Parts: sequence; C-alpha cells; structure tokens
Amino acid sequence: MMKHDLDFNMEPDFPPNNAYPPKWNFDNEKAWQLYRRAKREQWDEDNINWEEIKEYASGLDRKQRLAIAYWWSLLSNFDNATPVFAYAVVKSFENHLDTAVRGILTTITYDENRHNMVCGLSINNILPGFPFNFKPQDELERKAMLNVLWTWWNGSRYWKAYLEAYNKYTFDVLFTSFMMGEAAATTVFSTMAKGAKIRQFQEIFKNTAVDETRHYAFTHLIMSDNAGTMDDERKKLVTKQVRAGFVFLSLITYLPPKDFWKLPPWFVEVHEKMEDLARSAGFYIPDIKEKEDAWRNAIIRVGSSLKRYNIKMPAMPELGITGEEVFDIKEGDIIPVF
Repeated sequence: MMKHDLDFNMEPDFPPNNAYPPKWNFDNEKAWQLYRRAKREQWDEDNINWEEIKEYASGLDRKQRLAIAYWWSLLSNFDNATPVFAYAVVKSFENHLDTAVRGILTTITYDENRHNMVCGLSINNILPGFPFNFKPQDELERKAMLNVLWTWWNGSRYWKAYLEAYNKYTFDVLFTSFMMGEAAATTVFSTMAKGAKIRQFQEIFKNTAVDETRHYAFTHLIMSDNAGTMDDERKKLVTKQVRAGFVFLSLITYLPPKDFWKLPPWFVEVHEKMEDLARSAGFYIPDIKEKEDAWRNAIIRVGSSLKRYNIKMPAMPELGITGEEVFDIKEGDIIPVF
C-alpha cells in the first residue's frame, strides 16, 4: 500500500495472524498464578556440580559410560523441545492469546532449553563426543550408536508436521495434546529422583520433575478453560492426541510401540542391554514394572481430567487399559513435547 492510500484520520486495520498490535489482559488469575510460579521455580544447570559427575564417570568402565551417555542421548530426542515451544510462543502472539498464557509459554521454552542443556552436559562429562565422534569397538557399541541416530532421525520426521499442526488444530486441541506427555514426565522424573544414587543426578531429576509438574498444570489450565466449548470433533482429536503422546514417549519411558516408530530390528534388545549396563553403574532407571506403574498413574490423572469434560480416554492395549480405539498414528499426529 502506498503512503498516500492511507487515511491517517482512521484507526489502521491490522493484518490477521500478526504479533501487532500489542495487547494485554490481566483477568485470567489462574494463568497469572502459574506464570508467577514458573518464575519462582527456575533453576540453573550451571549450579550442578558437573565435575562431580565427571569424577563419578571416571570410575566406570567404557560400556557403563556408553550406557549412561546412550540414555541421555535418547532423552535428548524428547528434551529437544525448545523450538517446539518457541514456535508456540510466536503463534500465541500472532493469535493474541491471554497475556499470562503467552508468558507461561515463554517460561516453558526456557525450561526446555535447560533440559536440553542438561542432556548435552551429561553426555559431555560422561562420554565426550558421543555419538557423532564416537568410534565403536564392537557390535554392541555400533548398534547402541545407531539406536541413538535412528531415534533422532525419527525426531526429524515429525518436525515439519509440527510446524503444520497450527493449520490443522485449534490451540486448545494442540495444547491439551501435551497432557499425556507431561503427566508421564512428572512421574518418571520423580521416580528417577527418588532412586538416583548419584547426588547430582538426584538434584537434576528432582528439579526437572518440578518443571514437568508445572507444565502439566499448564495443560490442565488450557483444558479447563477450553474443554467446555469443544465440539465432538475436537474432543475426538484430543483423544487421538493423548494416544499419540503415549506412542511418542514410550520409547524412553516404556517400550516403543509398533505405531509410528521406524527403528532398527535390534533396537529393543540393545536398549534393554544399555539400561542394564547403566543400572550396574549406579545410574537409576526404572524397571519395566515401575515404568508401567508410572504410565498407569499418568493415565489415571489424565483420564480423570478428560472424563470431567466428556472426552474419551484412548485405549492403551500395551498396558491392558481399554478405551476409545485409536489407529494409524502418523507423523502429523505426533506433537514433539516432554
């Protein structure tokens, strides 16, 4: 538009889906409480005594160090969520969501960056250079390295789909899709904090569990604010997304289902071997029963929230839980969050 076409005596028309004009509202008290809580509960990964972790690693054999670095590498596939929430921040401004909701999303972005840093620092102090500058010495090491790389490749599959999700889902469906993952993460990290033998890892997992509890509270807030206006179609999408959250996170928190994941044929065998090696080094990883219990607890929490708004819980046949059958989870259904 040329300058002479503008009528400066009239208020301007702002383009849709734009971060301008700046708008504020201060009446969503539950969201403001959560935003203030997020600021209070921040912690600094630089305050972890990484030298102590390096010293601990120096007393382990090569396979044990590999196993722990392997576990942190797999976790990083899920903790690489900084751009996920950074993009959500952009979209929240374009759509002029509540001021406090936008603020909460900025704190989650910061949280996820910290979680990702912790993954990298843990690997760097236990087995520097893994996996890209790692030279396998035998078949087990080669397969463990490939497990990590193929897990990350699966991560690359859903990134474009995530960017397109904002054209596919409304904000309420998109954010409530995170519920299952956040509920499971809260339980998993709380369990690992209690079981950790190494004090610094105990601190990391305890702090991370606090973050994930807050993230879950955010998804619950979005659910309670929006579920009452969801039509049946959007409710069905939430059911499907809750199932997708289980499929996505099961790789690190349970066992990878056949849906979605494209992994080497040896993945589970080598993964279980790495977990056993990590446990032998004093690095606490829940056993299969503890993982199942964690997921059942998460399902109870999420299920009670969904039931309140007449949203069906998906079936979880892997855990013997009945519900709405959800089939054919694809890239476009996966929301990468933890």
